[in-house]
Amino acid sequence: MSKTRDFFLLPPVKIIVSALCGIVILLITWVYLNSYYTLGVEDSLFDHETLIKHTFLKIKPEKTKPFVFISTGKDLSLVDDTAGVGNLVVSDRYKLFKLMQALNQSKNKPEFVLLDLQFYYPFNYTVNDSIQNIIKKNHLVGFLADKSIDDSLQAEIQKNHNSAVSVLLDNNKIDTPIYKKINYGIADYITYGGSINKFRIYYHDLHSISIAALMHEKMDGAVYSGGKYGTICNHRLCFNTIWPSYYYNPESIRSDSTFQQYHIGELLSLPNAAQTIQSICAGKVVVIGNFEDDVHSTSTGELPGTIILIDIYLSLLNGTQYVSWVWLGFLLLTFSVMSYTAIYGKLPKINLKLSIFTNMLYSYFSKYFSYLGVLLLLSLISVLIFGVNISLFLPAFIFSSIDFIRQKKYRPKEL
Repeated sequence: MSKTRDFFLLPPVKIIVSALCGIVILLITWVYLNSYYTLGVEDSLFDHETLIKHTFLKIKPEKTKPFVFISTGKDLSLVDDTAGVGNLVVSDRYKLFKLMQALNQSKNKPEFVLLDLQFYYPFNYTVNDSIQNIIKKNHLVGFLADKSIDDSLQAEIQKNHNSAVSVLLDNNKIDTPIYKKINYGIADYITYGGSINKFRIYYHDLHSISIAALMHEKMDGAVYSGGKYGTICNHRLCFNTIWPSYYYNPESIRSDSTFQQYHIGELLSLPNAAQTIQSICAGKVVVIGNFEDDVHSTSTGELPGTIILIDIYLSLLNGTQYVSWVWLGFLLLTFSVMSYTAIYGKLPKINLKLSIFTNMLYSYFSKYFSYLGVLLLLSLISVLIFGVNISLFLPAFIFSSIDFIRQKKYRPKEL
Protein backbone atom coordinates (compact mmCIF):
# COMPACT_ATOMS: atom_id res chain seq x y z
CA MET A 1 0.00 0.00 0.00
CA SER A 2 1.43 3.38 -1.00
CA LYS A 3 2.09 6.22 1.42
CA THR A 4 -0.52 8.29 -0.40
CA ARG A 5 -3.16 5.63 0.18
CA ASP A 6 -2.06 5.36 3.81
CA PHE A 7 -2.51 9.07 4.21
CA PHE A 8 -6.08 9.00 2.90
CA LEU A 9 -6.99 6.24 5.31
CA LEU A 10 -5.93 8.21 8.37
CA PRO A 11 -8.90 8.75 10.76
CA PRO A 12 -8.78 12.58 10.64
CA VAL A 13 -9.04 12.49 6.86
CA LYS A 14 -11.94 10.05 7.08
CA ILE A 15 -13.71 12.42 9.43
CA ILE A 16 -13.13 15.38 7.08
CA VAL A 17 -14.35 13.41 4.05
CA SER A 18 -17.43 12.26 5.97
CA ALA A 19 -18.15 15.81 7.16
CA LEU A 20 -17.88 17.19 3.61
CA CYS A 21 -20.18 14.45 2.35
CA GLY A 22 -22.61 15.28 5.19
CA ILE A 23 -22.59 18.96 4.17
CA VAL A 24 -23.37 18.07 0.54
CA ILE A 25 -26.25 15.79 1.56
CA LEU A 26 -27.55 18.46 3.95
CA LEU A 27 -27.60 20.98 1.09
CA ILE A 28 -29.42 18.50 -1.15
CA THR A 29 -31.91 17.83 1.63
CA TRP A 30 -32.40 21.57 2.15
CA VAL A 31 -33.24 22.10 -1.54
CA TYR A 32 -35.62 19.15 -1.45
CA LEU A 33 -37.28 20.36 1.76
CA ASN A 34 -37.91 23.76 0.18
CA SER A 35 -39.46 22.30 -2.95
CA TYR A 36 -43.04 21.13 -3.42
CA TYR A 37 -42.02 17.53 -3.99
CA THR A 38 -42.77 14.72 -1.59
CA LEU A 39 -43.12 10.97 -1.85
CA GLY A 40 -45.95 8.79 -0.62
CA VAL A 41 -43.82 7.39 2.21
CA GLU A 42 -43.07 10.95 3.39
CA ASP A 43 -46.73 11.97 3.22
CA SER A 44 -47.66 8.87 5.24
CA LEU A 45 -44.98 9.63 7.84
CA PHE A 46 -46.21 13.24 8.09
CA ASP A 47 -49.77 11.97 8.65
CA HIS A 48 -48.64 9.72 11.51
CA GLU A 49 -46.47 12.43 13.05
CA THR A 50 -49.39 14.87 12.89
CA LEU A 51 -51.56 12.29 14.63
CA ILE A 52 -48.99 11.96 17.44
CA LYS A 53 -48.58 15.74 17.79
CA HIS A 54 -52.22 16.74 17.83
CA THR A 55 -54.04 13.66 19.12
CA PHE A 56 -51.75 12.20 21.75
CA LEU A 57 -49.52 15.16 22.66
CA LYS A 58 -52.39 17.69 22.30
CA ILE A 59 -50.08 20.31 20.80
CA LYS A 60 -51.72 23.74 20.59
CA PRO A 61 -50.27 27.05 19.43
CA GLU A 62 -48.63 29.12 22.17
CA LYS A 63 -49.65 32.28 20.30
CA THR A 64 -53.08 32.69 18.79
CA LYS A 65 -55.70 35.32 17.97
CA PRO A 66 -59.43 35.76 18.56
CA PHE A 67 -61.06 34.76 15.27
CA VAL A 68 -64.53 35.32 13.87
CA PHE A 69 -65.32 32.85 11.08
CA ILE A 70 -68.06 33.90 8.66
CA SER A 71 -69.22 31.39 6.08
CA THR A 72 -70.76 32.34 2.75
CA GLY A 73 -71.58 28.72 1.89
CA LYS A 74 -75.34 29.04 2.31
CA ASP A 75 -75.54 32.43 0.62
CA LEU A 76 -74.59 31.86 -3.00
CA SER A 77 -75.65 33.36 -6.33
CA LEU A 78 -75.41 32.41 -10.00
CA VAL A 79 -73.35 34.54 -12.38
CA ASP A 80 -72.56 34.19 -16.07
CA ASP A 81 -69.27 32.49 -16.86
CA THR A 82 -67.39 34.85 -19.17
CA ALA A 83 -65.42 31.86 -20.49
CA GLY A 84 -68.64 30.48 -21.94
CA VAL A 85 -68.88 27.31 -19.87
CA GLY A 86 -72.17 28.23 -18.22
CA ASN A 87 -73.44 29.78 -15.04
CA LEU A 88 -71.20 29.70 -11.97
CA VAL A 89 -72.01 29.77 -8.29
CA VAL A 90 -70.28 32.52 -6.30
CA SER A 91 -70.76 34.12 -2.90
CA ASP A 92 -73.50 36.74 -2.74
CA ARG A 93 -71.43 39.90 -3.18
CA TYR A 94 -74.22 42.23 -2.16
CA LYS A 95 -74.20 40.58 1.27
CA LEU A 96 -70.40 40.79 1.28
CA PHE A 97 -70.69 44.48 0.51
CA LYS A 98 -73.09 45.03 3.40
CA LEU A 99 -70.78 43.09 5.74
CA MET A 100 -67.67 45.03 4.70
CA GLN A 101 -69.51 48.34 4.93
CA ALA A 102 -70.66 47.56 8.47
CA LEU A 103 -67.07 46.69 9.45
CA ASN A 104 -65.66 49.85 7.89
CA GLN A 105 -68.17 52.07 9.68
CA SER A 106 -67.19 50.70 13.08
CA LYS A 107 -65.19 52.88 15.45
CA ASN A 108 -63.43 49.78 16.78
CA LYS A 109 -62.49 47.93 13.61
CA PRO A 110 -61.32 44.30 13.26
CA GLU A 111 -57.59 43.65 13.49
CA PHE A 112 -57.67 42.04 10.07
CA VAL A 113 -60.21 40.87 7.47
CA LEU A 114 -59.38 37.88 5.26
CA LEU A 115 -61.65 37.15 2.31
CA ASP A 116 -60.77 33.64 1.21
CA LEU A 117 -62.93 34.04 -1.89
CA GLN A 118 -61.83 34.19 -5.50
CA PHE A 119 -63.24 37.22 -7.32
CA TYR A 120 -62.60 36.09 -10.89
CA TYR A 121 -66.02 36.61 -12.47
CA PRO A 122 -68.10 39.82 -12.57
CA PHE A 123 -71.16 39.84 -10.37
CA ASN A 124 -73.63 41.09 -12.96
CA TYR A 125 -76.21 42.22 -10.46
CA THR A 126 -76.62 45.98 -10.62
CA VAL A 127 -78.54 48.29 -8.35
CA ASN A 128 -82.30 48.30 -8.91
CA ASP A 129 -85.34 49.80 -7.17
CA SER A 130 -85.62 46.85 -4.79
CA ILE A 131 -82.04 47.25 -3.60
CA GLN A 132 -82.46 51.02 -3.40
CA ASN A 133 -85.31 50.51 -0.94
CA ILE A 134 -83.16 48.17 1.16
CA ILE A 135 -80.37 50.75 1.16
CA LYS A 136 -82.71 53.50 2.39
CA LYS A 137 -84.36 51.25 4.97
CA ASN A 138 -81.02 50.13 6.47
CA HIS A 139 -79.31 53.52 6.09
CA LEU A 140 -76.44 52.01 4.12
CA VAL A 141 -74.62 55.23 3.44
CA GLY A 142 -71.92 55.09 0.81
CA PHE A 143 -73.52 52.72 -1.68
CA LEU A 144 -73.39 54.36 -5.10
CA ALA A 145 -76.56 53.70 -7.08
CA ASP A 146 -74.85 54.12 -10.44
CA LYS A 147 -72.17 51.57 -9.61
CA SER A 148 -72.31 47.79 -9.80
CA ILE A 149 -72.06 45.57 -6.74
CA ASP A 150 -68.49 44.69 -7.73
CA ASP A 151 -67.40 48.35 -7.83
CA SER A 152 -68.97 49.04 -4.45
CA LEU A 153 -67.54 45.92 -2.81
CA GLN A 154 -64.08 46.66 -4.19
CA ALA A 155 -64.33 50.21 -2.79
CA GLU A 156 -65.21 48.87 0.67
CA ILE A 157 -62.33 46.35 0.62
CA GLN A 158 -59.96 49.15 -0.42
CA LYS A 159 -61.01 51.28 2.54
CA ASN A 160 -59.65 48.71 4.98
CA HIS A 161 -55.86 48.52 4.62
CA ASN A 162 -55.85 45.56 7.01
CA SER A 163 -57.84 43.37 4.64
CA ALA A 164 -56.76 40.97 1.92
CA VAL A 165 -58.13 38.53 -0.63
CA SER A 166 -56.66 35.11 -1.41
CA VAL A 167 -55.71 34.29 -5.01
CA LEU A 168 -54.63 31.13 -6.82
CA LEU A 169 -51.93 30.29 -9.34
CA ASP A 170 -52.55 29.41 -12.97
CA ASN A 171 -49.55 27.82 -14.73
CA ASN A 172 -47.23 29.31 -12.11
CA LYS A 173 -48.67 32.79 -12.63
CA ILE A 174 -50.91 34.71 -10.25
CA ASP A 175 -54.52 34.48 -11.34
CA THR A 176 -55.27 38.15 -10.73
CA PRO A 177 -58.80 38.92 -9.47
CA ILE A 178 -61.09 41.43 -11.13
CA TYR A 179 -60.55 43.66 -8.07
CA LYS A 180 -57.18 45.23 -8.88
CA LYS A 181 -56.58 47.78 -6.12
CA ILE A 182 -56.68 45.51 -3.09
CA ASN A 183 -54.20 43.47 -1.06
CA TYR A 184 -53.95 39.85 -2.05
CA GLY A 185 -51.77 36.87 -1.21
CA ILE A 186 -51.41 33.43 -2.72
CA ALA A 187 -53.32 30.44 -1.35
CA ASP A 188 -51.76 27.68 -3.39
CA TYR A 189 -52.53 24.11 -2.35
CA ILE A 190 -50.22 21.69 -4.14
CA THR A 191 -50.06 18.09 -3.09
CA TYR A 192 -48.67 14.93 -4.66
CA GLY A 193 -50.40 12.58 -2.27
CA GLY A 194 -53.90 12.21 -0.93
CA SER A 195 -53.73 15.25 1.35
CA ILE A 196 -52.24 18.73 1.51
CA ASN A 197 -48.65 18.55 2.72
CA LYS A 198 -46.34 21.45 1.93
CA PHE A 199 -47.21 25.12 1.68
CA ARG A 200 -44.97 27.75 0.08
CA ILE A 201 -44.34 31.03 1.91
CA TYR A 202 -42.45 33.33 -0.46
CA TYR A 203 -42.66 33.58 -4.26
CA HIS A 204 -39.55 35.50 -5.32
CA ASP A 205 -40.22 34.81 -9.02
CA LEU A 206 -43.71 36.35 -8.74
CA HIS A 207 -42.69 39.12 -6.31
CA SER A 208 -45.44 37.97 -3.97
CA ILE A 209 -46.06 36.03 -0.77
CA SER A 210 -48.61 33.57 0.51
CA ILE A 211 -51.79 34.89 2.10
CA ALA A 212 -50.65 33.45 5.46
CA ALA A 213 -47.35 35.36 5.23
CA LEU A 214 -49.23 38.52 4.21
CA MET A 215 -51.36 38.21 7.35
CA HIS A 216 -48.18 37.73 9.39
CA GLU A 217 -46.75 40.93 7.89
CA LYS A 218 -49.90 43.04 8.28
CA MET A 219 -50.78 41.99 11.83
CA ASP A 220 -47.45 41.14 13.44
CA GLY A 221 -44.88 43.29 11.66
CA ALA A 222 -43.06 40.39 10.00
CA VAL A 223 -41.03 41.12 6.86
CA TYR A 224 -40.39 38.37 4.30
CA SER A 225 -37.75 38.35 1.59
CA GLY A 226 -35.46 35.85 -0.06
CA GLY A 227 -35.30 33.41 -2.94
CA LYS A 228 -36.58 30.08 -4.11
CA TYR A 229 -34.76 27.87 -1.64
CA GLY A 230 -34.44 30.14 1.33
CA THR A 231 -36.54 32.86 2.94
CA ILE A 232 -35.60 35.53 5.44
CA CYS A 233 -38.17 36.64 7.99
CA ASN A 234 -37.20 39.41 10.41
CA HIS A 235 -33.50 38.80 9.63
CA ARG A 236 -33.78 35.08 10.44
CA LEU A 237 -33.34 32.16 8.05
CA CYS A 238 -36.59 30.32 7.29
CA PHE A 239 -37.83 27.42 5.30
CA ASN A 240 -39.52 28.64 2.14
CA THR A 241 -41.88 25.65 2.14
CA ILE A 242 -43.33 24.38 5.40
CA TRP A 243 -45.34 21.41 6.57
CA PRO A 244 -48.27 23.15 8.31
CA SER A 245 -49.40 22.40 11.83
CA TYR A 246 -53.11 21.64 11.80
CA TYR A 247 -54.03 23.23 15.11
CA TYR A 248 -57.75 23.70 14.53
CA ASN A 249 -60.67 22.12 12.71
CA PRO A 250 -64.41 22.99 12.65
CA GLU A 251 -65.08 20.91 15.79
CA SER A 252 -62.33 22.52 17.87
CA ILE A 253 -63.44 25.97 16.71
CA ARG A 254 -66.99 25.34 17.86
CA SER A 255 -65.74 24.14 21.25
CA ASP A 256 -63.32 27.05 21.80
CA SER A 257 -64.89 30.10 23.44
CA THR A 258 -62.30 32.44 21.88
CA PHE A 259 -63.66 31.65 18.40
CA GLN A 260 -67.01 32.51 16.89
CA GLN A 261 -68.61 31.12 13.78
CA TYR A 262 -71.56 32.50 11.77
CA HIS A 263 -73.19 32.45 8.37
CA ILE A 264 -73.24 35.78 6.59
CA GLY A 265 -76.98 35.64 5.92
CA GLU A 266 -77.74 34.97 9.58
CA LEU A 267 -75.64 37.94 10.67
CA LEU A 268 -77.21 40.33 8.20
CA SER A 269 -80.73 39.28 9.14
CA LEU A 270 -80.27 40.13 12.83
CA PRO A 271 -81.97 43.23 14.28
CA ASN A 272 -79.57 46.19 14.13
CA ALA A 273 -77.31 44.00 12.01
CA ALA A 274 -74.58 46.60 11.43
CA GLN A 275 -74.15 47.37 15.13
CA THR A 276 -74.23 43.66 16.05
CA ILE A 277 -71.59 42.82 13.44
CA GLN A 278 -69.39 45.66 14.65
CA SER A 279 -69.67 44.46 18.25
CA ILE A 280 -68.87 40.84 17.35
CA CYS A 281 -65.87 41.66 15.13
CA ALA A 282 -64.26 44.54 17.05
CA GLY A 283 -60.52 43.96 17.48
CA LYS A 284 -60.67 40.40 16.08
CA VAL A 285 -59.47 38.63 12.97
CA VAL A 286 -62.45 38.23 10.66
CA VAL A 287 -62.17 35.28 8.29
CA ILE A 288 -64.69 35.03 5.45
CA GLY A 289 -64.94 31.95 3.23
CA ASN A 290 -67.08 29.13 1.96
CA PHE A 291 -66.78 26.61 4.80
CA GLU A 292 -69.31 24.20 3.28
CA ASP A 293 -67.92 23.71 -0.24
CA ASP A 294 -64.24 24.74 -0.12
CA VAL A 295 -63.01 21.56 1.61
CA HIS A 296 -59.65 19.76 1.28
CA SER A 297 -58.15 16.51 2.50
CA THR A 298 -55.47 16.88 5.19
CA SER A 299 -53.62 14.57 7.56
CA THR A 300 -56.28 15.36 10.19
CA GLY A 301 -59.24 14.76 7.90
CA GLU A 302 -61.40 17.03 5.75
CA LEU A 303 -60.85 20.73 6.49
CA PRO A 304 -62.24 23.93 4.96
CA GLY A 305 -59.53 25.71 2.99
CA THR A 306 -60.06 28.85 5.06
CA ILE A 307 -59.22 27.03 8.30
CA ILE A 308 -56.13 25.54 6.64
CA LEU A 309 -54.96 29.09 5.85
CA ILE A 310 -55.49 30.08 9.47
CA ASP A 311 -53.56 27.01 10.65
CA ILE A 312 -50.70 28.02 8.35
CA TYR A 313 -50.82 31.61 9.62
CA LEU A 314 -50.66 30.32 13.21
CA SER A 315 -47.73 28.10 12.20
CA LEU A 316 -45.90 31.25 11.06
CA LEU A 317 -46.99 33.23 14.13
CA ASN A 318 -45.52 30.49 16.34
CA GLY A 319 -42.23 30.41 14.45
CA THR A 320 -42.37 26.97 12.82
CA GLN A 321 -40.83 28.51 9.67
CA TYR A 322 -37.62 29.53 11.46
CA VAL A 323 -34.53 27.36 11.03
CA SER A 324 -32.82 26.37 14.27
CA TRP A 325 -29.03 26.27 14.13
CA VAL A 326 -29.13 23.48 16.68
CA TRP A 327 -31.36 21.53 14.29
CA LEU A 328 -28.93 22.13 11.42
CA GLY A 329 -26.02 20.97 13.59
CA PHE A 330 -27.98 17.89 14.65
CA LEU A 331 -28.76 17.06 11.02
CA LEU A 332 -25.16 17.66 9.89
CA LEU A 333 -23.76 15.43 12.64
CA THR A 334 -26.17 12.63 11.77
CA PHE A 335 -25.51 12.89 8.04
CA SER A 336 -21.74 12.93 8.64
CA VAL A 337 -21.88 9.77 10.76
CA MET A 338 -24.04 8.07 8.14
CA SER A 339 -21.63 9.22 5.41
CA TYR A 340 -18.76 7.65 7.37
CA THR A 341 -20.69 4.39 7.51
CA ALA A 342 -21.61 4.46 3.83
CA ILE A 343 -18.06 5.26 2.66
CA TYR A 344 -15.99 3.13 5.05
CA GLY A 345 -18.41 0.31 5.79
CA LYS A 346 -18.79 0.62 9.55
CA LEU A 347 -19.74 3.04 12.28
CA PRO A 348 -16.93 5.37 13.40
CA LYS A 349 -14.98 4.04 16.38
CA ILE A 350 -15.63 6.07 19.53
CA ASN A 351 -12.67 6.03 21.92
CA LEU A 352 -14.55 6.99 25.04
CA LYS A 353 -15.24 5.23 28.31
CA LEU A 354 -18.90 4.42 27.84
CA SER A 355 -21.37 2.88 30.24
CA ILE A 356 -22.43 -0.73 29.82
CA PHE A 357 -25.85 0.40 28.52
CA THR A 358 -24.26 2.77 25.97
CA ASN A 359 -21.86 0.05 24.81
CA MET A 360 -24.83 -2.28 24.29
CA LEU A 361 -26.60 0.37 22.18
CA TYR A 362 -23.45 0.98 20.15
CA SER A 363 -23.05 -2.76 19.57
CA TYR A 364 -26.73 -3.04 18.51
CA PHE A 365 -26.52 -0.20 15.99
CA SER A 366 -23.24 -1.53 14.62
CA LYS A 367 -24.93 -4.84 13.75
CA TYR A 368 -28.38 -3.67 12.70
CA PHE A 369 -27.59 -0.32 11.09
CA SER A 370 -30.21 0.72 8.47
CA TYR A 371 -30.14 4.02 6.62
CA LEU A 372 -33.90 4.21 6.27
CA GLY A 373 -34.41 3.10 9.88
CA VAL A 374 -32.01 5.71 11.25
CA LEU A 375 -33.59 8.43 9.11
CA LEU A 376 -37.04 7.39 10.31
CA LEU A 377 -35.84 7.83 13.90
CA LEU A 378 -34.17 11.09 12.88
CA SER A 379 -37.44 12.38 11.41
CA LEU A 380 -39.38 11.56 14.60
CA ILE A 381 -36.76 13.33 16.75
CA SER A 382 -36.81 16.32 14.38
CA VAL A 383 -40.60 16.62 14.59
CA LEU A 384 -41.05 16.04 18.33
CA ILE A 385 -38.07 18.10 19.53
CA PHE A 386 -37.53 20.73 16.84
CA GLY A 387 -40.99 20.76 15.23
CA VAL A 388 -39.52 20.27 11.75
CA ASN A 389 -40.57 17.61 9.27
CA ILE A 390 -37.69 16.31 7.17
CA SER A 391 -37.79 14.30 3.95
CA LEU A 392 -36.08 10.98 4.58
CA PHE A 393 -36.21 9.03 1.32
CA LEU A 394 -33.74 11.12 -0.71
CA PRO A 395 -30.84 11.03 1.83
CA ALA A 396 -31.55 7.33 2.47
CA PHE A 397 -31.26 6.71 -1.27
CA ILE A 398 -27.98 8.64 -1.44
CA PHE A 399 -26.43 6.76 1.50
CA SER A 400 -27.58 3.40 0.15
CA SER A 401 -26.16 4.25 -3.29
CA ILE A 402 -22.77 5.18 -1.81
CA ASP A 403 -22.77 1.97 0.21
CA PHE A 404 -23.70 -0.09 -2.86
CA ILE A 405 -20.97 1.48 -5.00
CA ARG A 406 -18.40 0.90 -2.25
CA GLN A 407 -19.32 -2.75 -1.85
CA LYS A 408 -19.25 -3.40 -5.60
CA LYS A 409 -15.92 -1.62 -5.97
CA TYR A 410 -14.09 -3.34 -3.14
CA ARG A 411 -15.77 -6.75 -3.31
CA PRO A 412 -13.01 -9.42 -3.53
CA LYS A 413 -12.90 -11.37 -6.75
CA GLU A 414 -14.15 -14.96 -6.62
CA LEU A 415 -11.56 -17.66 -7.17
